[in-house]
Amino acid sequence: MKFGEKIKALRIEKGWIQQELADSVGLSVRTIKNYELGDSYPKKREVYRKFAEIFSVDLNYLLTEDEGLVPRSKFDEGYEEYLQMKQILDNAKEIFSSKLVNEEQKDSLMKGILDAYWESKSYKRSKK
Repeated sequence: MKFGEKIKALRIEKGWIQQELADSVGLSVRTIKNYELGDSYPKKREVYRKFAEIFSVDLNYLLTEDEGLVPRSKFDEGYEEYLQMKQILDNAKEIFSSKLVNEEQKDSLMKGILDAYWESKSYKRSKK
């Protein structure tokens, strides 16, 4: 689910109109509409924190968008691997958005992830 979809769902769950949310966060209704439509995202982490506080949700929930990982049932085969992948993805997103990690380090991490992926693919092909 994308950030805007989460904000809209949380707002509706709370029974608020966009104006009430805008007033609570200190933003314009237009900004809230743009977030909910997916046309823009907050530029400051503090805005995410305000949303998390207002909706009583974890900040990481608002910062992550699990578009590529389809949730699995705990009864499915591979559920533990799914949880590991989700954790790795969440951690990577946090690292990539950090200002404490420089671009060279981020590039190195990405290269390491891609190398591991392609190495495992070639290993599987050679086993066939």
